[in-house]
Amino acid sequence: MNTIACADITALRSVPAGTLVALEGEVVTLRDRSLARLAELKKKGDPLPFELAGRIIFFAGPTPGVADGHGSVGPTTSRRMTAYLPLLADLGVAAVMGKGPLDKAALDLLAAHRILYLQAAGGAGAFYGKRITSIKTAAYAELGPEGIFELTVRDFIVMMSLDGKGVVFL
Repeated sequence: MNTIACADITALRSVPAGTLVALEGEVVTLRDRSLARLAELKKKGDPLPFELAGRIIFFAGPTPGVADGHGSVGPTTSRRMTAYLPLLADLGVAAVMGKGPLDKAALDLLAAHRILYLQAAGGAGAFYGKRITSIKTAAYAELGPEGIFELTVRDFIVMMSLDGKGVVFL
């Protein structure tokens, strides 16, 4: 299994669909409520709380205790986030990561913008929680797990489901 730095998007784009990969580095969590807030800011023309271009977005919400090594960070169903994929494409994200398959329209949108889709294993929140080496609240702390967090991960195993060539493996 390849270990790839999250910041090395070129290397990540070379991983074929259907391949397991271990990520190391920083990912940003987003969920329904934080995505809705970002969409509202963008609609108003207001600045976002931080830059998302070139980042890996993890559809997840960490539980309390992740920073201490005993929490969970389970992936959220990606299909629920499809309404926000045009926003994320507009913001220039490099990859999105979550649980489960996406429909054809979502995959076509991602492929058109060269955005990778990585699948995390459902039901593996404790597994992923143990692979968080640091966590920082980036925005919307008042939303609890639906806030935006920057996670530093190691040995974070996911499957490439839409690769840099637009090949899909679901």
